[in-house]
Parts: sequence; structure tokens; C-alpha cells
Amino acid sequence: MCLESSMALKQLSSSIKTMTRKSSPETHVANAKAAMKSLNSLLQSSLWKEADLLSVIPAVTVASLLIDIVDCTEEIADSANVLASLINFDVDETDEKCPKEVSQSQTCECAEPDPKIENSHVVIIVEDSKCNKCNKI
Repeated sequence: MCLESSMALKQLSSSIKTMTRKSSPETHVANAKAAMKSLNSLLQSSLWKEADLLSVIPAVTVASLLIDIVDCTEEIADSANVLASLINFDVDETDEKCPKEVSQSQTCECAEPDPKIENSHVVIIVEDSKCNKCNKI
């Protein structure tokens, strides 16, 4: 999960820096989510019922942090896709899987391009907040 998340973040940062869309971050996020689901099912199995609670706490803490990392990576990828749509990133011609159009967001369809955005500096903030226009999270 950690490796896939780090590769996705690396590809996303490269995509933002070069202002090109690539499909590989989505592949890495999907792989990390699959690993996260496997880990969740392992944590919910009866395997842990026989273990000593104090010896299990460190492993469960690390697992919880890894799950949080995957969730945050997915949110960053969604935000980067919104950014790519708003600023009209070029499609990476060497990337065969790259979609030609990316939807703005899974949670908010009301985002509009800001004509004051300068291409030289981009900041992405991921937070739990509501959209001012449609009140979706």
C-alpha cells in the first residue's frame, strides 16, 4: 500500500509539474485500494481474537495509518484530476491509458475554472469541507 501510494504521489507531482495528464496514478491508487481492502478483511477476521491485545496494538496502529495514507492519496489524486480538468492539462501522448477527458470531481460538479489562476504555481489543499455552491462534502 505504501509503495503504490508513493508511486501515485510521485506521478501526480510529475503530472502537475509538467501539466500533462497521465493514467498511471489512477492505476497505483487502484492497486493501493485493493491492498487496503485485503488488509481490512484481514483485520476483521477471527485471526486477532486469539492474540494478546498488547502485542497486536502496534501492528493494528500501523495498519490504520496505512489505510489513512491510501485514503489521503485517493483524495489528492481526485484533486489533481480536478485541477487537470480546470486548467486543461495536455494529454501525455506516450500514455495509452490516459483518458481524454476527466470529470471534475466525484463529489462536486459545480467547480468552475478560475481565470486568475497562474500556471507557474499550484497549491492543492485536501480537507473535509463543503462546497460553497452545492453544499456537498
